[in-house]
Amino acid sequence: MLKATLEWRLEYKPHLIKWDEVKDEGTTGKQYVYHCVDKAGRPTVLMRPRNQNTKETDRQIRHLIYTLEVASRQADKLGVGKFTWLLDFEGYTMANAPPLKVSMHCNSVLANHYPERLGLAVCYHAPYLFSLTWKAVQPFIDPVTKQKIVFVDKGPKEAAEMEARFDMPQMEHCIGGGLGPGYAYDHDKYGGRMHEYDKEVAAELDKLGGRMCAAAHAADHHEQHEHAIQGIAEGVEKLSVTVTAT
Repeated sequence: MLKATLEWRLEYKPHLIKWDEVKDEGTTGKQYVYHCVDKAGRPTVLMRPRNQNTKETDRQIRHLIYTLEVASRQADKLGVGKFTWLLDFEGYTMANAPPLKVSMHCNSVLANHYPERLGLAVCYHAPYLFSLTWKAVQPFIDPVTKQKIVFVDKGPKEAAEMEARFDMPQMEHCIGGGLGPGYAYDHDKYGGRMHEYDKEVAAELDKLGGRMCAAAHAADHHEQHEHAIQGIAEGVEKLSVTVTAT
């Protein structure tokens, strides 16, 4: 799997996706890295299918992968290595449900290229309609990953289940949190965060490129040095043979 992921990263180049390329996907806040971590200290990716605003499958998937890259990087910075996925299914309908092809592709990306990144997935208020998609996708989900998926349904246990996993005073009102009505998502502010993320990645890539050039130069210098030593050795050997013959 590691070999396949490395080959995928070399071909797809997820680290080169920039916010400006996918920002139109994020105008409604349908999917983004939340501003605070969960109670396990993991970054939280919040997804709202009802806020679907585009139909271009390829760019939707690139937006997803960009979000996974941001969450993964943040998880590494925090030292936890994993993120939590919070899917808010309130208002989920046939009109805003992603095509099965997209759902399958998303599952494939998560399972094959980010298998150890998912710490927890919380499906909040998943309707019966989603169960149809779940039945289609479930057989293809890794058993270990499947154990990380929990459903929080409407009812008396809902508040306690959310409180056990999230700092609810920091969560949005629409998912039972303490923030004011509406969404915490601000497209311009989030875009600013993502531009900073892009700058960090670009700086690290430049630094890595510099190290690779230095390593290549050192290797060339070492090879030239070895060739010089070999030439001297061969010369000494020839000289020895000549002297002996004389």
